[in-house]
Amino acid sequence: MGSIPDSILDKWYKRFEIPKPPREMSRILSCFALKKPKILIVSALEISTVGAFADWSLLRWTNAEGDALGVAPPSAQEPIHLPPSPFGIACPIALQGVGCVYLWTDSFTSRLSSILLEREFAQRYLKKANALVSQYTRRGVPMEQPQQLLQMAQTHATHQQWAACLTYSVQAAEVSTTIIARTRLERMHGRSAFLWGVFSESPEPLKAALKPLAPPANLIHLIINLADPQWEPVIQQAQSARIAIAASLSGSPIPQINALREAMSRVRGLVRYWTLATHAERHPNSATPALSELCESARAIDFGVVRLLHGTHSFRNRWSAYSTLERYVEAGVPFEAIHLEWHWYDGTLYDLDQLLERYGELGKPIHLELSLPPEAGYEVFSRVHPLLWLESACVIALSKPYVVALRVSLTDTELSAGALTERNTPSSYWEQITEIAAWNRYLQE
Repeated sequence: MGSIPDSILDKWYKRFEIPKPPREMSRILSCFALKKPKILIVSALEISTVGAFADWSLLRWTNAEGDALGVAPPSAQEPIHLPPSPFGIACPIALQGVGCVYLWTDSFTSRLSSILLEREFAQRYLKKANALVSQYTRRGVPMEQPQQLLQMAQTHATHQQWAACLTYSVQAAEVSTTIIARTRLERMHGRSAFLWGVFSESPEPLKAALKPLAPPANLIHLIINLADPQWEPVIQQAQSARIAIAASLSGSPIPQINALREAMSRVRGLVRYWTLATHAERHPNSATPALSELCESARAIDFGVVRLLHGTHSFRNRWSAYSTLERYVEAGVPFEAIHLEWHWYDGTLYDLDQLLERYGELGKPIHLELSLPPEAGYEVFSRVHPLLWLESACVIALSKPYVVALRVSLTDTELSAGALTERNTPSSYWEQITEIAAWNRYLQE
């Protein structure tokens, strides 16, 4: 196999530089310069910060596996009891070279008397990055750059400079994860089959999108409103262009069988992937029989469809679909794949990698839905070098054999940038995806 083109390597190695704080970092850091308490007392536990975190309403309790618990964040005004032990904590912290996204750490118990957030986060990411570097250096993966970052992190840890230690530890974990994913892909000689898709709640934008986005777009996901007749011509258009079609019904997380039957009957044989139910994290425990019946009905209506169940994993929204999807798998609910939604601000690239590993253990192929960092950020969240972040996220997804599709929003939303500009041309994000898809094809030669 030939060497990777210099243009790709040059861009890739820029990802591993330690940049000076860009102009937008002053805006990010100002989000945490508010005059709010640096110490919060929860029951008998004192939670403190060295100053990188200030908005306690964004702190999230999790279980030991990293699933956000659906309980209110701690408050200085109201007494709150700790979650069951062991538990974890997630909160957004602004870091140089990374941005402001959720970080997570675990293994806390009710016996603790104090937690210093930056120290706990730094120790977790430092430990994880060290383990990756040690393990994959022995396997011949070039890990010099994360090793340098780890040395700086360890130096700051020695002097208990936890904010700086955290910065370098997260950078080391992200760089290690992406290098490992890229090396794995190179050794696999790329992925021969992968779906690059866009999704839209309205059929109108898709009419003009199919041609400029393809290739690499080979999948569209349409969120169908039965009262809107415009989605049927779009499906016909995509079918003519040999683009795979996915669909789900708007409205209730678990639609009525009659509504699903009407939609599927009108496009029988045209829609390959049906997300039959959405937001598994909101399903009640009693939903299993109804969902099984819905899945069985879908197979009876169109025998050739691939049935997906959708779920969101989000610290920001205190959602986790894992336990519900695990329950459906154990109960034998007949579905073939998971439609997993993850937002760009809900963790680091290392956390995305680990999240995919965990959901992959459910034994189902994954269609990954990613949101993209808007240019102006979202609330307090921001990503430094968002295009290089997307490149890394795509490489991580491609490196997982059980991740078979990646889809992004067709147009801009409040929390996500889109694949298409207002002029109906590919956005810089889609151009980045196009480059990654081309590199993947190159590896197959």
